[in-house]
Amino acid sequence: MYLRRLDKSSKLLEFIASSIIGRDGVKLVKLLEDGVPRTVEEIAFQTGIRASDIRKALYILSNLALASTVREYGGGQYGVYQYKWILHKERVEGFITQERRKILKRLKERMEFEEGNQFYACGNEGCPRYTFDEAMDLNFRCERCGAMLKPIDNSRFKEILTKKIEEMERTLR
Repeated sequence: MYLRRLDKSSKLLEFIASSIIGRDGVKLVKLLEDGVPRTVEEIAFQTGIRASDIRKALYILSNLALASTVREYGGGQYGVYQYKWILHKERVEGFITQERRKILKRLKERMEFEEGNQFYACGNEGCPRYTFDEAMDLNFRCERCGAMLKPIDNSRFKEILTKKIEEMERTLR
C-alpha cells in the first residue's frame, strides 16, 4: 500500500514538473526521486541540463514545498559546505489538496459574482457580455458592434458552476 502511494506520488510529481517546468522538470524529478541528495552540478552532469535551468526548476519546486536543500559538510581544510537538493514526494498529495482548495475558492467567488449580477449581451459572436452597471454606462449598446444589449439568462452557467463546486467539495472530503 505504501509503495503504491509513493509510486502514485512519483507520477503526480512528474506530471506537476512537466506542467510547470517542462521536459527538463521530468528529467530532474526522475533523477531525484530515488531520494539521494545531489548538488546542482551533479544533476547537470547526470541529466545534461544546464545548471542555471536546474536551479530555476528547483527553486520553483522549492517554492511549492516539493523540494528543498540539505547542507552537508564537505570536509577539507576550510570546512566547505555543500548544498544538495532532495524531493519531497510525501508532500505531493498535500500540494494537490491545497491547489484544489484554491480552485474551489475561485469557483465559489465566480458563483457569487454570477448570482450577484444581471448580465446583458447583444448576441453576436465574439461580443462580450456586460454586467448591468457596464451596460448602463454603455447606454445598452454593445461596445464592439453597436447592437442593442438584451438581458441574458445565466442560469445554465450557474448550474454548471454548482456541479463543479459540488464535485470539488466531494474530492476534498
